[in-house]
Amino acid sequence: MRELAYTNDACFAIDERSETPKFLQIANRILSQIEDGIYQPGDRLPSINETSEEFLMARATVEKAYKKLFQSGHVKSTYRKGFFITEQKKVKRVLLIFGKITENTLAIYNSLSSQLDKTYKIDICLHEYRKEYLLERLEKQAGDYHHFVVVSSHLNEANDMKDGFSKIPNERLIFIDSEQTDALSACSSINYSNYANFKNVLFKNAEVFQKYRTLYFVTTDNEYIPAEWYTEFLLFAKLNNLDARIIDSPDEVEVTDGVAFMVFDNAHLVSIVKDLKRKDLTIGENVGLVSFGDSIYKELIAGGISVIKTDTEAVSNSLRSIITKNQKQSVNIPMLLIKRNSL
Repeated sequence: MRELAYTNDACFAIDERSETPKFLQIANRILSQIEDGIYQPGDRLPSINETSEEFLMARATVEKAYKKLFQSGHVKSTYRKGFFITEQKKVKRVLLIFGKITENTLAIYNSLSSQLDKTYKIDICLHEYRKEYLLERLEKQAGDYHHFVVVSSHLNEANDMKDGFSKIPNERLIFIDSEQTDALSACSSINYSNYANFKNVLFKNAEVFQKYRTLYFVTTDNEYIPAEWYTEFLLFAKLNNLDARIIDSPDEVEVTDGVAFMVFDNAHLVSIVKDLKRKDLTIGENVGLVSFGDSIYKELIAGGISVIKTDTEAVSNSLRSIITKNQKQSVNIPMLLIKRNSL
C-alpha cells in the first residue's frame, strides 16, 4: 500500500466559476489521475480531513466527492483505515465540445453513447460560441480526457486558437466541421455540413425543386449557417432558372402558389405550415417546404416534412472508429435529402 501525498495544489484545484459542482470537480480530477496511472490499485487516498484542511474546502464537499467515487466503484472504504483505489478497468473519458445543443449534436451524442461500451465515459461542454471560455476549458482540462471532439464550424479562426489546442496532443483531438488549416491538419476530422456537401445535395435533387418558380432560403440566428451556403444556394437557383431570395423570416414574403421554402428554425417551419392551412394551400403541391435537421415530429407534420439532414449515425460510426482505434482519420459524410410529402 502506498501512502499518497500531494505534490502540488493542482491536485484538487477548484474552478469557482464552473457550473460543475465542486465535489464533482474533485471526483473528476481523481478519476483522471487514476486513468493516468498516478493512482494505482491499492493506493490510499488522503483522508477527508487531510484534503479538507490542505485545500481549505468544506469537509462535506470532500466527503461527497469520495462518496461519488465509492458509488462508482473506483475506491473502496476500509473501516478506520480510509479510502483505497480499487482494481478495475480504466475508463477512457471523451469530451464533446458543442456550441449549443441542436438536433444534430444531440443525435451524435446519443448515437455515440450507444456505440461505445462501458469503458468509455462521455461528457459534454457547451461553450455557446465564447472562444475565451473554450480556451479556458482547454487550458484547465487538457489532461483530463482521452479524446476531445470539437464541433468547430462556428470557430473557424482555428489558427487563432492554435495555442489553446496545442495543449492537447494531436491524437486526442477530433474536429467536426472545421476548415483544414495548418493548426488542425495533424488531427482527425469529420466533415458533413461544408459548402461542397450542401452544393451536392442541392444539385443531386434539382428536379425536386424545379417544379417551383421561387425558392426562399430562410435564415436564423439560432443556428450557425456557413456563408458559403448562401452563395451555393443562389448559384444553384441561377443555373436552374429559378428565382431565389435569402430572407430572415417567412413573414417578409407572401406565401403563394409556386414557391418553396428552405428553413432552419422550427418556429419558422410551424409558422409556414399554419399560414398554408389558413390560405387553403396544399403543402407539396402549391407550396414546397424543406427543413434542415430531422426529428420524429417532422415525419408527422402535414403528412411529412422533407428534410436535408446529416447522417448522424455515420458521423458517430466514424467517431467511434477514431476513438477506439486511436488512429488519425479524415472523413467526409455526405448530406442527405429525405423527400416526404412537403416537396
